[in-house]
Amino acid sequence: MRYLITAALPYANGPLHIGHIAGAYLPADIFARYLRLRGEDVLFVCGSDEHGVAITLRAWQEKTTPQALVDRYHPLIEQSLRALGISVDYYGRTSDPLHHQVAQAFFLRLYEKGWIEKRTVEQFWDPQAQVFLPDRYLVGTCPHCGFEEAYGDQCEKCGALLNPTDLRSPRSRLTGATPELRQSFQYYLRLDKLQPQVEAFVRSRAWKPNVGPVIENWLRAGLAPRAITRDLEWGVPVPFPQAQGKVLYVWFEAPIGYLSLTQRWAQQTGDPDRWQLYWKDPETRILHFIGKDNIVFHTLFFPAILLAADEGYTLPYAVPAQEFLNLEGQKISTSRRWSIDIDRYVAEAPERIDELRFVLTLLMPQTKDRDFTWEEFTARINNELVATLTNLLHRVLSLLWRFGPTHRVEVSPELLRWRVETARQVGQKLERYDFTGALEAILALAHKANKRLTEAAPWHQPAEVARLHLAQYGDLLAAMGTLLEPFLPVRVAPALRALMQLPLYPWERLLSPEPLLTELQLTSSPKPLVPKLSPEEIGRLRERLLPKPETPSPKLSSITIEDFQRVQLKVVTIRHAERVPQAEKLLKLSIQAEDGEHTVVSGVAQHYEPEALIGQQAIWVANLAPRKLRGITSEGMLLFAEGEGGQLVRILPEKPVPPGSPVR
Repeated sequence: MRYLITAALPYANGPLHIGHIAGAYLPADIFARYLRLRGEDVLFVCGSDEHGVAITLRAWQEKTTPQALVDRYHPLIEQSLRALGISVDYYGRTSDPLHHQVAQAFFLRLYEKGWIEKRTVEQFWDPQAQVFLPDRYLVGTCPHCGFEEAYGDQCEKCGALLNPTDLRSPRSRLTGATPELRQSFQYYLRLDKLQPQVEAFVRSRAWKPNVGPVIENWLRAGLAPRAITRDLEWGVPVPFPQAQGKVLYVWFEAPIGYLSLTQRWAQQTGDPDRWQLYWKDPETRILHFIGKDNIVFHTLFFPAILLAADEGYTLPYAVPAQEFLNLEGQKISTSRRWSIDIDRYVAEAPERIDELRFVLTLLMPQTKDRDFTWEEFTARINNELVATLTNLLHRVLSLLWRFGPTHRVEVSPELLRWRVETARQVGQKLERYDFTGALEAILALAHKANKRLTEAAPWHQPAEVARLHLAQYGDLLAAMGTLLEPFLPVRVAPALRALMQLPLYPWERLLSPEPLLTELQLTSSPKPLVPKLSPEEIGRLRERLLPKPETPSPKLSSITIEDFQRVQLKVVTIRHAERVPQAEKLLKLSIQAEDGEHTVVSGVAQHYEPEALIGQQAIWVANLAPRKLRGITSEGMLLFAEGEGGQLVRILPEKPVPPGSPVR
């Protein structure tokens, strides 16, 4: 069987966090690795989603360009995925010109076949910014649940999909102004006409328990025509001369990215037509791994696009959507700085990658939301990964090593039966997208084997009796090197196989009652595969990776006018700006005052591109005691205001003044 596996295209507007990994990328990777062990033809593609208002809005907030923003985050996202062992075969990006061509070709095809129509619509206009406002540039009150910060396309509290005009008391995220309704035009996909074909597709598939009801609710309400264009300068342009300033809406063109990514992969293999095996062969199974907020787009809207194209595209075989992973009882939110970012985790704990995969697999939100806590992270590692799983492997290997490096494997019908049954259970659970249950089956095997070993107590037996008993575990040790590969592929499974000089076995070998090997050869004295997490280590990780919860600002005591007059505030001009190496938040700024140039290190790198500050004026606290940051002496500080979502905004005079001018 041939499989095409995709994982949700992450927005290139920030780093990945643990919720992203548990929700899409880890389950996709586990499944892909399992299928490869089964000998299936597997292609796993993913890429950065670089269009849409999530990109333009973040670029506007950071005073940079969308291109500069995606160029910064695209490589960071790919590096994070590969550092976690996500075995994607090709990772691309939707700013690729090939993607633009493919998405535009779909638009034209559907337009020519009558599935897309132009409509005059009323859109919100920002009277201060003098621009039309795409849906994500609007916030207001959700008409369904009353949430006051709902976006113009979706309420993130109740999950309802919205149109901008559905919002109550809408306001512009750009200026805070109350928007006006003005006439414009957009292109709509006639999902209503496509509903019979979509329903036939839906009825032909089996859906996860958390996916099926969502689909049914939408179909019961009836699919409605939906806009597929937006008024933006950044994105895939609508391929009509009369539509300048309009781009394809990201929900329309981003899923087409799966297809364009496959095409780019095929080109790089030297066989440009190879993509058709994965998209136009009915023998191929396509699986989209996503979070629950993308269910409708992948089960209804994207299949509708493929059906409307009428070019023989293979429709999704399954959409194993996950629910949400929360953090310490709160919803993960990058805007509120409440997340554990993967790039930071990798930097702080490069030897603990498999441990994170282990915990996230056990906490995977498969049918309901789950919660990540550092307390459970510690307990899962120390009590299950260390004390149960790797403790079994280390105990048996260490005891065998006392008798030498080479051992004839003794056949134990009981252990063979356990191995076969576990491999069968793991496979069945993975094929039902129960990744937590699959790993728990391996832990159950380790628990039983540990109990068997403890009851036999070979360390209390005569040497030959002990050796014979320990040699019965040779087959189980060999099997563990393959059973663990989908879950712990970065260090644990490879280290176990290397210690025994064993290959990855085909999965069918694990299902056979025949012994995997007759002789076990150890290469060196075994060391613990996973060290226990100490209180000091977990304390350090928690301190460095878990942000402090937002707390109300304490009431400050009053100061006198004399106290305030001691602070020397001056207007300065920024002459040069550059990033501080290995410090993602810091910029090194050279500023001009009346007495010459000074150096200031400012924590605004996530809010301003260096080049955007050069030549600009700012307010400088001139008599603040110098302080060393990352080896750089910072003389004073610049003043910024903190706006919505923690965005820092430079404070500057109304009009340019000479450098060094005092602020009174």
